[in-house]
Amino acid sequence: MKKFTVLLIVFACMTSMGFAQKPKKVEKKKETVEIRLDEMCQSCVNKIDKYIAFEKGITGLDINQDEMSVNVTYWANETDTTKLKKAFTKVKLNVEEMKMVEEKDKE
Repeated sequence: MKKFTVLLIVFACMTSMGFAQKPKKVEKKKETVEIRLDEMCQSCVNKIDKYIAFEKGITGLDINQDEMSVNVTYWANETDTTKLKKAFTKVKLNVEEMKMVEEKDKE
């Protein structure tokens, strides 16, 4: 009788693991934000290439020195605009304005 009870408990534990909830998949979504800086010299461009490009979640940078702006493409589930602003502040670059860039559908 003890063997039968132990067998039932083991069977119940094994089947309950099969019905456990699976973790929800986090939707991976890329977003692009345009960041305007109050100044942009060659040293600033070097800082962006050297430090900002390697922040967590950033997948692409498009630096426009003439317009003093940087388009940053990133994974929305790994970073956000407040973390990006902190990263720019950490390397002593003053962010003047941030705005989201609308993604154009690729046809």
